[in-house]
This record gives sequence, structure tokens and C-alpha cells, in this order.
Amino acid sequence: MAKAWKIPDLNPDEPLGECLGKILRARFGEMISYEEGTIAGADIEFLHSMRVSSRRVQAALKIFREAFPQKKFRAEYVQIRTLIRALGEVRNFDVFIQKLEKFREGFNAKDIKALELLIARQKALRTEKRKMLVKTLNYLNRIDYKKNFETFLESALET
Repeated sequence: MAKAWKIPDLNPDEPLGECLGKILRARFGEMISYEEGTIAGADIEFLHSMRVSSRRVQAALKIFREAFPQKKFRAEYVQIRTLIRALGEVRNFDVFIQKLEKFREGFNAKDIKALELLIARQKALRTEKRKMLVKTLNYLNRIDYKKNFETFLESALET
């Protein structure tokens, strides 16, 4: 699992708004640091790390829900949930395929052939889900979700 980044200069004696900003900026920065590798798709660990860190963003948002205007929170939360779902669908295939590949060890050739067909089918389905994930990330980038997240944070820190 992706190790959580340390939150720089976090001081519990500072006002809540300052701590909140530091926590969410660190978690969001961690999440988007894996975006390029996730889109490239060469290493499934980028996708896994992005999924784990996106869930950390979600958890922090839930904890501090009351600090945000309700309408803005809901819009931001929907974007994070959309991303988490897209990442999760691909990750579920990664885990299932890995388990199938491990499971096929020790089987006879006839059974292995059947498992190979199942694995091939799951890889094809994963490819389709990955395309949807990339579309989701492209959409989020088109609507400038990184800048929007910063604006969203500012709305809470001002109040």
C-alpha cells in the first residue's frame, strides 16, 4: 500500500483552518502525484497508490465536512467519488487477475488452458475499464479539478 506522505509543518496549536489546508493539500498533492503513472499504465502500482491516496482525500473531506459550504463540499466530494470509483474498477481487475494467475500454478495443461482463457477475458475487461478511467481523468483535467480543489479549500479557509 502507498505510504501516506508526511504533512509538512502541521502544528496542532495552529487554527483549524490552517491545519485543514495543510492536511488536504498534502493528501491531494499525494494523490495527483500518481496521476501521470496511472495514465501511462505501465505499472499497476501507480494506479493502486492513486486509489489509496484518493481514499485518504475522501476520508479527510468527510472528517472536515462541516468546515465547507455544503453545496461546494457536495460538488467536490462527487468529483473525488467519481475518481475513486473509476480507479477501483480497474484495481479490482488487477487484484482478480493476479489471484487467477497465482491460482493456475500447479494445474494440469487442460485446466490451465481454461484459466488462461478466463485471464485473457479479465484482461480485456480491465482494458475497457482502464480506458474509462483515463477518460475520467481527462474529463477532470478539462474541468481543471486541481485548480478547483484549491479554490474549494480557500472557500473553507476564509470562513
